[in-house]
Amino acid sequence: MVVTLRSHAKKDANGNSNFNYAGGPDESSSPDKKHKSPEKKDNTTLVVFFGLLIDLLAFTLILPLFPSLISHYRTNDTSGLFNFLESKIENFRAIVGAPPEFNTVLFGGFLG
Repeated sequence: MVVTLRSHAKKDANGNSNFNYAGGPDESSSPDKKHKSPEKKDNTTLVVFFGLLIDLLAFTLILPLFPSLISHYRTNDTSGLFNFLESKIENFRAIVGAPPEFNTVLFGGFLG
């Protein structure tokens, strides 16, 4: 007896779902055979892992450059944007109560 399920899969009374043209179970595709088709491995986790790793490395490579970038713009800024931002960081530093040596660190944290 063969039953057709809602998913349109055919199963017999023993739970077999592989049938040959005669209507019975297909012996050539039984689970006892050594010739199984290899299942395709899902590489999504691997791709996401390496993508996030590259992203993490790309964003952290610039972090050691922040102090030198800040000192460069402190001396060479002509637009006044750096001075404006540095005054805002100075106000924040005063509110928090951090010593003046931490202006560069706070500014780097603000940029990051």
